[in-house]
Amino acid sequence: MHNRIAISAAPLAALFVTLLLGSCSARKPEEPLPAAEPADAGKEIIAEVNGAPIYSSDLNLGITRFEHKLASGGQQEEPGSEEALGQAALQALIENELLFQEAQRRGFSTVAQEVEDQLAAIVAQFPGPIAFETSLAQMEVTKEDLRRDLERAQAVRKMIAAEIEPGVTVSAQEARAYYDANPQQFTDPERVRARHIFLRVVPGTTEEQKTEMVRTLEALRKRVLQGESFEALADQYSQDPNCGPGGDLGYLIRQGLTNDFAQAVFSLKNGQMSGVVKSVYGYHLIQAVDHQPPSRVSFERVKGSLAEFLRGRKVDEAVSALSKELRDKARISIPKKRK
Repeated sequence: MHNRIAISAAPLAALFVTLLLGSCSARKPEEPLPAAEPADAGKEIIAEVNGAPIYSSDLNLGITRFEHKLASGGQQEEPGSEEALGQAALQALIENELLFQEAQRRGFSTVAQEVEDQLAAIVAQFPGPIAFETSLAQMEVTKEDLRRDLERAQAVRKMIAAEIEPGVTVSAQEARAYYDANPQQFTDPERVRARHIFLRVVPGTTEEQKTEMVRTLEALRKRVLQGESFEALADQYSQDPNCGPGGDLGYLIRQGLTNDFAQAVFSLKNGQMSGVVKSVYGYHLIQAVDHQPPSRVSFERVKGSLAEFLRGRKVDEAVSALSKELRDKARISIPKKRK
């Protein structure tokens, strides 16, 4: 579980996304703003923050990010409806705008080439320029909208890096206290080192061929029981190119294994061999080599990543506090139909 801590210690860019997509802070009552007729697709003004407009295209981008975060499991509570999702994304956009305005006030600006590099990296994730433009058009978002969004994100990141992160520290005592209070997060799971002889089932494999695979593995099992080397037979017969010499699979944990395979592996004692095991990939003959029970990870092993995780959480809290402070003083207008 200690790896979860390392992953959770998000880089600054991920922290900004968290702020952009996260749940909103306490806010002042918004003033009503007459809904504007859109001049073109995506350019309806849906809110104003200290006089600065937020457009419907901004909301489309915000909703896309929110959905991505929910899909990745980063959101603890999912909005209950499409309307709730839109409202949560809008409130996050308002906080984003407040942070951007504060970054500007403190003198933080963007570097055009860095923004262009980020934009190029996004475009490169698509099969081609046409696919990228099509995706934007489906969201009623332009390339300029995306560029503007990246510019704002960059300014906020610079402000956080320069004026918030340097003041955030985590003591060894704090890290140790968290470690002691959350033992379940610092436990290595049960592990079994195993080897196997694998015969692959591919599309088009007939039932007769599958039956022959089972017969082959049963015959190999008898040969091992009669004294032949499992490793030598694995090298000769196994069709798994990813395992080590002798069919070595290394240490396995239950997570990520198919149910049948995991049940077979973790029921074996050291040196014991399974019967023929069927999985979605084919047929296996498995031998356990070493069994290690769950064990507590030492504090020394995780203290570095744990300190980074706690520091990231403190930075997040500091930015959230700044966002609330800015919101309490802001003039925010939202059309009544969007409240």
